[in-house]
Parts: sequence; C-alpha cells; structure tokens
Amino acid sequence: MKAVVYKEPKVLALITDAAKPEPSPHQVLLETKAVGICGSDLGIYEGEFPKINPPLIIGHEGGGIVRAVGKKVTTVKEGDHVTVSPVLYCGRCEYCKRGEYILCDDGATIGMIDAQGEYAEFFVAPEQNCHLLPDDLSWTVAALVDTLAGPVHEIGRIDVPLRSSVAVFGPGPAGLFFCRLAKLRGASKVYLIGTREERLRLGPQYGADVTINIHAESAVDIILGRTRGRGVDIVIEAAGSQQALTDGFQVLRKGGVFLAYGVYHGGPVSVDMQRVVLNEFSVLGVCNNTDGYPVAIELLSMGIIDVAPLITHTFTLDDLPKAFASGLIKERRDGYIKGVVVF
Repeated sequence: MKAVVYKEPKVLALITDAAKPEPSPHQVLLETKAVGICGSDLGIYEGEFPKINPPLIIGHEGGGIVRAVGKKVTTVKEGDHVTVSPVLYCGRCEYCKRGEYILCDDGATIGMIDAQGEYAEFFVAPEQNCHLLPDDLSWTVAALVDTLAGPVHEIGRIDVPLRSSVAVFGPGPAGLFFCRLAKLRGASKVYLIGTREERLRLGPQYGADVTINIHAESAVDIILGRTRGRGVDIVIEAAGSQQALTDGFQVLRKGGVFLAYGVYHGGPVSVDMQRVVLNEFSVLGVCNNTDGYPVAIELLSMGIIDVAPLITHTFTLDDLPKAFASGLIKERRDGYIKGVVVF
C-alpha cells in the first residue's frame, strides 16, 4: 500500500510497498478516506519531538471505512464510517481509571509515539478509539473532528459563566473553535488576538466580537481599555508563543482562569509567577481531546460549527512530501489555514 513515512527531520518519503496492517483481536482495519494535517505533524517533520522514533507513518487526525474487524470487536462492523481518537491507552492504570487517558502510564499516540499513523491507504486502531460518523458527513469535514474535539473537551473543564468575557490568543482552527464554543457556553464578549490578518478576518464568523492584530496594535492596551482596567474573566492561550503567554496574563482579571492549550516547541518560557500568585489566577494546562469526540461529531453533523472556511488546501498522499518540503504549510503561504489529505 501507499504511505508517507517520516524518515528523519525534514525528510518525508512516499513509499508504495508498505505492508498492509492486520487488525489484532481488539482492533479494526480502516480504509483511510481523509486525514487532517496537524501542527504536530509539522513539528515532527521539523524534528521538534524527541520521542518520535523513525521510520514512522505519521498522521493522526483521520478516519475511514471499516474494512475488517478483530474477532473480539463488538461495537463497529465492516462498512461503518468512523473517525479515530489517536491517543492509545491501557485502560488499567490509575489515570485511565479516572478517564485521564492522555496521562496513561503505558500510552502511545497513533502517528506520533510508538504507533503507525494514518498517512496511508489503510491503518489499524483499537475498537475503543473508534467513533461512529453519520454516513452523510463529508470526509473532509470529518477530518476536522480531532481538531474540534480538543477545544470541546478543554472548554468543558472550566466554567464559562453567562455574560463572561474571554480572550483567545491564536486565530488558528483551534483558537477559532474556542471562540465559537465560548459563545455557545454563554460568553458575551470574545476577543481574538493574533498576527495573521486572513485568519483574524474569520473571527466574527466564529463568535469573536473584537479582533486584534498585534502587529498593528496592543492587545493589552485594547482589552484593558475596553474593560476599564479590569481584564477578562478567561484567557485561552492557543498560540504557543511567549508574547501570547505574557499578554494573556496581563489581560486576565484578578481571580481569572488561564487555559493553556498552545504547544511550545522551543523549551522553557518565562512566566511572571508573582503576578500569578498575588492575583490568584487559576492556570490549567490541557491537551486531551479523547472525550471531546462525541460532542465534536454532533456539532459538525448538525452544522452548529462550520469548518468549510478553515479548509484551505487539500492534498493527495503523493502531494504530501512536497507540501511539507516546500514550506507551504510552515510558512502558511497562499492563505493556508488547514490542510486535509484526501484519498
């Protein structure tokens, strides 16, 4: 079968003779139909994740049609359309028993850590990771279930009171989803902060009341000015940048909640802990999305959240090595927001 393999930093290779996987008793075999391109895939390509052991088929935001099931599988059948949560967990350790699957003592991640991924014509996944999709949900839309499932799960871990104010740093797909979800939860004022104007322009479609391009204006000045120095109730940091972190703490009201979702690739970052302590901020680091899948599927299938404006590029497996090597994805050229690999 065809697959795209990560061989070493900055080297992805298309191979045509990869072995088609066989499902174990608790696994299913899927014919891949679409896979979203995650920022983590770019991080792997750039060599930013030391836990990655090449050669590895990457890709972890996809789904497909079930073509075979292991002998102990009972909840899905051949022909079902499913999307797959990539976090693999044992189900036995103390964290799994609390539902904290991302913290599993014996965990792995499809397409990232110790498990072959989805940039391939077929892949296998545990039955427990498969989520049924409506047959009429398009595969390109389904490829964004994983991206939406994270914000769905994370915003569910904090209180978003009616008429609360929220500042979201980072206007990528996750940040835009956080804006929409904050509005659905009852926020009355949502600020979206970033650097790319083409993404910020999408903010109002996803619930942002105010968009701020920090290349042209100060997020701290604007938000503190509009809130008469009080700040916002909730900050969601979905950019993974030092400036977003610093500005986020500057605009958070006393006793506010700081949700840290962005991934930092450059090592330790600076935090004013005196400000955190004296203002009694609640700081929550989050990266799990497993429990967010059912609600994310429902939101997409009902049309409550529209992902079409975010899908700017589609690729085939053959296109993928060049798409990464060309810098298109890294440099966000040609209006790139979210790419989907279609089969």
